Amino acid sequence: MIEFKGVSKTYPGMDTPVVRDLSFTIEDGEICVLVGPSGCGKTTSMRMINRLIEPTEGEILIDGQDNTSMSGTQLRRKIGYAIQQTGLFPHRTIADNIGTVPGLLGWDKARIASRADELLDLVGLAPDQYRDRYPAELSGGQQQRVGVARALAADPPVMLMDEPFGAVDPITRDRLQNEFLHIQEDIKKTIVFVTHDIDEGIKMGDKIAILKEGGILAQYDTPENILVKPASEFVQSFVGGDRVLKRLSLTRVGDVDLEPANGNGNALPRINAEWTLRDALSEIIGAGADRGLVVTDGESNGGSRGAITLDSIRKISHGAVVPRG
Repeated sequence: MIEFKGVSKTYPGMDTPVVRDLSFTIEDGEICVLVGPSGCGKTTSMRMINRLIEPTEGEILIDGQDNTSMSGTQLRRKIGYAIQQTGLFPHRTIADNIGTVPGLLGWDKARIASRADELLDLVGLAPDQYRDRYPAELSGGQQQRVGVARALAADPPVMLMDEPFGAVDPITRDRLQNEFLHIQEDIKKTIVFVTHDIDEGIKMGDKIAILKEGGILAQYDTPENILVKPASEFVQSFVGGDRVLKRLSLTRVGDVDLEPANGNGNALPRINAEWTLRDALSEIIGAGADRGLVVTDGESNGGSRGAITLDSIRKISHGAVVPRG
C-alpha cells in the first residue's frame, strides 16, 4: 500500500508548488494512474515515491513505512521503474540489462540468468532468441517489453511506470497494454502509472488520480465512477464528451447477460467474448446488423454463447457500468 499524506513540492526559486497537498491511498495490487494536462505534476508526484525527487512537505508511506526511512539508493532497488525511453544500456545484452538490479543486490550469475529467461518468457520474447541481443537490434515495442522485464527483475512489490508505452505506434501500444494487463492478473504488483492520455488511464487503471494545474488533485476514484460522476467541470472536460463510449470500453462482452442466438446465426457478425462492448458496437454497426453472435476463441457456431444486441448495449451505456472481471 502507498499513502500520500499532505505531499507538496516547491522547487527553489518558485513561489508556487508544482504539487500541492496530495493525499490519497493506493491499495496493494492496484494500478493507480496519474493523469492530467502537461505541467500538472503527475511525473513529479510519481518520482517522489522513489525519491528521485524529494517532497517539500508531507509523507509518502509504503506499507506503513516512511519512504525516507532508508537511503534513496536502497529504496530504488526495492521499486521497479519503467520509463517511456526504456533507459536500456545500449552496450549491454538484453539479459544483462534485465539483470542490472539483481546484480546490484548480489544475486549469483545462475540466478540472474534464470530470472532473465523467466521474464523474457513472461513478456513474450523467446529467451533463446533475445537474451544475447543488444537493444539496437530490437524494435521499439520489444525494447518496451524488456524495460518492463527489467523493472520486474528483482520482484519488487511496487512498480513505477512513466508513460512506458508512449513511444510506440498505436497498434503496438494497444498490444502492450493488453499484454501488461494480462501479466498483472498474475503478478498483482502495486503500480503507479503516469500518462497524459485519459483513454489509456481508463483502460489501465483500477484507480485514477486526475491532477489539474498546480498539482491539485481534482478527483481520485475508479474509472467507472469518474466517467459516471465527474467531480467537477474540469474533470468532465478532461475526460471528454464521449464518456458513454469510454464507459463501454470498460466492460467485456463476456461479462454481460446475453440473449438467445435466435434465427440464422451464420448471418450474424462474430463477436469475441473478450472484446469490449465498444468493440462489439463497432463490429455490429459495421456489419449493418442489429446483433452479433458471441463466441470465444476456437468456438464454432454450435459453441456460441448467445447474442448481444444494439438495444442491450444501449441500455448498458445509459445504466450502471458492469465492473471489469
